[in-house]
Amino acid sequence: MRRSMKSGFTLIELLVVIAIIAILIALLLPAVQQAREAARRSQCKNNMKQLGIAMHNYHDVFQMFPIASSVAPPVADGPGNRNMDKVHAWPWGMRILPYIDQAPLYNQLDVGSSSITIPIADLSVPTDFLTAQTPGSIESLLTTTIPVYLCPSATGNTVNHYQHNLGTMMYAMTSRFAVYPNTSNPLGISTADVLDGTSNTILMGEKALMEAPFVSIGANWASHRPAGSRIGIVHHTSAMNTPFDGSRDAANNIYIENTPGNVTRAVIASAHIGGAHVLLADGAVRFVSENIQDDPSTSLTGNFLYTNLFQLEDGNTIGEF
Repeated sequence: MRRSMKSGFTLIELLVVIAIIAILIALLLPAVQQAREAARRSQCKNNMKQLGIAMHNYHDVFQMFPIASSVAPPVADGPGNRNMDKVHAWPWGMRILPYIDQAPLYNQLDVGSSSITIPIADLSVPTDFLTAQTPGSIESLLTTTIPVYLCPSATGNTVNHYQHNLGTMMYAMTSRFAVYPNTSNPLGISTADVLDGTSNTILMGEKALMEAPFVSIGANWASHRPAGSRIGIVHHTSAMNTPFDGSRDAANNIYIENTPGNVTRAVIASAHIGGAHVLLADGAVRFVSENIQDDPSTSLTGNFLYTNLFQLEDGNTIGEF
């Protein structure tokens, strides 16, 4: 009598199958991750387009872009107040709320008032960000998450990854919004002021990273203090309304995730591979390479593409980027 032979996998065959599956997973996983990052990068670009539309809608109504912010006289320390140097007026991130489908929040904050009458924390600092969210307080409203302000590739305790261009002003909060000339005029600028052309001048850029120790923190759409609340080609000093004095941080450029060293406050920075998005004054969004030509000195005396994009009336020719 013949014995029936049972068919099945041998141990070697099973190991071969497992090895093949592991190889396929190893090959496919990077492709899946790249596809996800491409989708996140596309969403980030769309966010900036929406902010560009909001900026121009604001411009249509007020004949100028919104100002970055301004400062009011110091407020004495007291019960319920933080000891701050200044109380700041409503920054650009609040002023465009009605144009990004956030009119109810705009009305709750009463942005039409002249200034923020309650001193609020520097919400770009992680500890203040966490303690600021007291239920029912104005600060809890200021930490509201607004999707269009968030780059899906970035992480950290932040509610805004996009910041305005301070140009060559040394102190952002009292200079004019976006493409600042060397002036202390606190009024916003119009497209007519952009003498180099709206397609050649940065209005806004990604700010997904900050200087150490706040790497990957970004900033707050209600940020009223300089840290993390602007981009440009110079580092701020303690002097307000001070134009560029001829000396800047040599490290300014575009930074991406895991950039070694100290990331200075004014840089464009993103969590994307190879560069970051910028919103131009004409409403177009461009992805700028981290290898863009930049001035390696601290004086900005040369004609370099990266620095030219931040200035609205330097007269320099803008090449391809």
